[in-house]
Formats: sequence, structure tokens, C-alpha cells
Amino acid sequence: MDGRFSGKTAIVTGSSSGIGKATALRLAREGASVCVVANNNVEGGQATAQEIEDGGGHALFVQADVGIGDDCRRVAEETLQAFGRVDVLINNAGITRAAPLLEMEEDFWDRVVGTNLKSMYLMSRAVIGSMLESGSGSVVNISSVHAEATVPGCSAYAASKAGICGLTRGLAVEFGARGIRFNCILPGTIDVSLYGRKNLEVDRETWQPRTSEMQVLKRLGSPDEIAAAICFLASEEASFVNGATLTVDGGLLDRLGDRPVVPPQPRSPQAPQAPQGPQAPPPARS
Repeated sequence: MDGRFSGKTAIVTGSSSGIGKATALRLAREGASVCVVANNNVEGGQATAQEIEDGGGHALFVQADVGIGDDCRRVAEETLQAFGRVDVLINNAGITRAAPLLEMEEDFWDRVVGTNLKSMYLMSRAVIGSMLESGSGSVVNISSVHAEATVPGCSAYAASKAGICGLTRGLAVEFGARGIRFNCILPGTIDVSLYGRKNLEVDRETWQPRTSEMQVLKRLGSPDEIAAAICFLASEEASFVNGATLTVDGGLLDRLGDRPVVPPQPRSPQAPQAPQGPQAPPPARS
């Protein structure tokens, strides 16, 4: 298949569903050979790779926990073995978790930050050698609007997503002069149910996405819309874009600035309560 990524190879983490799957499929349609990476949803990852193959593209599926260095190195090695090069890395793998600070155990923090932030450092480190050898490369990290504005109970998630932006800027200035660009996407609320994942904002009677009053455009974004932005940043059309943070949220961040924040209610020490869930679901996922 011919396109912007003809002759190139891309790795897409977290590509068994949602934004990752939409991005992997789009890269393949535009000519890239794609390494599909997933951990828990093996069936979904295999399905993404098979869909690429059925469409005439080239794909490899690798099961890996991208929060573990050895797994990340294995992803890079198997991709190089299969396709001979790595030109594009899409760091998309992540989890959405919420808990008030007083109920947040250390392993909760480590899991969120490890999956969302550490994985991007590990995957970038795993592929950077190959990119340096070729003298070019493009890495796109998927963050969230939570990096800029969040809700009570989402401090770990917000910290991990803000950290992604800092990591992106740091690596952009470190490797830009050597031909490797690093950029970042901040998605808003995305209807990931279109690509095989459950979505919090779905009407349970009609199974259609709810139009939240928070959404400026009165609808959710689609994985394909985020994939289009990702592929732009990954392509040579963005050859002078480095260290950038691109917000793709339909204007959500502007609306969040006017939204009142209701802090979590403190517990009464005389009347212990059972652990409660998050105060509000995150306004975005990636």
C-alpha cells in the first residue's frame, strides 16, 4: 500500500482497541508495516494485526508489558527481526485509574505512573538506537487533557499524563538535532467503544454515546480523529514540529476552565466508612 508511511515501520503500543487500534490501522492503510503491541487483551491485539493483514498490509503482534524494560527491548528486537527497521513509535499504552489521596496505596500510584509514564521512557529507550543508526525517527506520546486540567481523585493519573508532556519536551531537545522528533497528543473525551472498548459515557439503554454538557462540540471525539492527528505528527508533513503538545479535545480544556471543582468530602473519624470510588470519572482517556 502506498502512502505517507510507505517503506516505514511503526510500533504502536496499546493497540488492541481504542485509539491505539485506530492508529495502527491508519498507519497500515498509509503504507507502514506495523508492530501491534498489547498485554492483557491478546485477542484484541491479534485481531488488529489480522485486520491489517486482511487489508493487504504487513503486521506483527507482540504481547508485552511495556512497563517492563525486558519486554520493551523484546518488542524492538522482534520488530527489527520482522521488518528490519523502526521509523515510528506511538506510545499509546495506558490505564485510567482514580482514587482519593487518602485511599491511594503506593502500589496504586506505581501501577498508574509505571504504565502511563515509565512505559514511554522504556519504549523510547528501546527503539532509539535503531533510529539513531538510520538518522531519523518520529515518536508520538499520547497524554491526556488531564495533564492540563483534572478532577478530584485523579491526581496519580494527572501526574502521569503531565509527566508525559515533560518527557516529550526533554527528549525532543535531546534528539532533535540527530533527526528524531518527539511530540505529544492531548486527547479529550473519546468514544473508544467504537474500537472495542467500554466507554463511561454510553447510554445503557440505547448504547449510544451520551452528549455531555461539558463537550463544546456536543459530542465525543472518535479514535479515528485522534489517529489522524497522531499520524500527522508522525509523518514528514510535520518535519518541523518537535517538542510540541497538540490538544485534540473539541475545546474541552476551554470549558473545564469554567467548571466548578467540588473537593472530596472528608470522612468523619467517629464513623468509618467503606472505601469509596472516585469522585468523578476522568473527562478523558487515552
